[in-house]
Amino acid sequence: MNIQEYQSEASQRSSDKNTVVVDGKDMCPGKPEGDSLSPRQQVEILQKLVKIQEEENWDCWVLFNGEPLRQVEHGGDFMGIRVFFSPTPPQRVPTLLECVKVLKQQSRDTLLITNDENLEHRARDLGAYTLRADTLKKGYESMFVSRGRPQSRLMRHRTVDRRKEDLEQDDQRKIRDMIDLIDE
Repeated sequence: MNIQEYQSEASQRSSDKNTVVVDGKDMCPGKPEGDSLSPRQQVEILQKLVKIQEEENWDCWVLFNGEPLRQVEHGGDFMGIRVFFSPTPPQRVPTLLECVKVLKQQSRDTLLITNDENLEHRARDLGAYTLRADTLKKGYESMFVSRGRPQSRLMRHRTVDRRKEDLEQDDQRKIRDMIDLIDE
């Protein structure tokens, strides 16, 4: 997947500076509109976007709902990604559109990544390209697969011990079943 796939050749020639604006709330599945992501979820999304940014070689801006993180302030840099925060969910859309306007004034081609159809239409009216967040996540599926939390050493040992017990019980049942077959 490459940002140039979503832009016409004419626009690529007119500007060599491309910026991707990401609606951060859409990068975490299953979150209702008004909910903010936890700081941990925000940092995990930023880390994934850093990997994608390195692979795709684009400038990236991301917007989250809520208060700024300890790791990065509003408008700050997180490993090459510019991060913004909207204090309340209703301010999210105007803030994203303002990012698009600022980039357009700087003559930068902009790709807005969101799942919000209304926001997509408004961004296109401002001259931005759009891409569904779900499409980006499918393109980088291995990064966005939810994994279980790592277990503590104690829990890992308990799980292994239970599996061993289950296997031993299964073996004993199989042996009993074989003995029953012979007795018949």
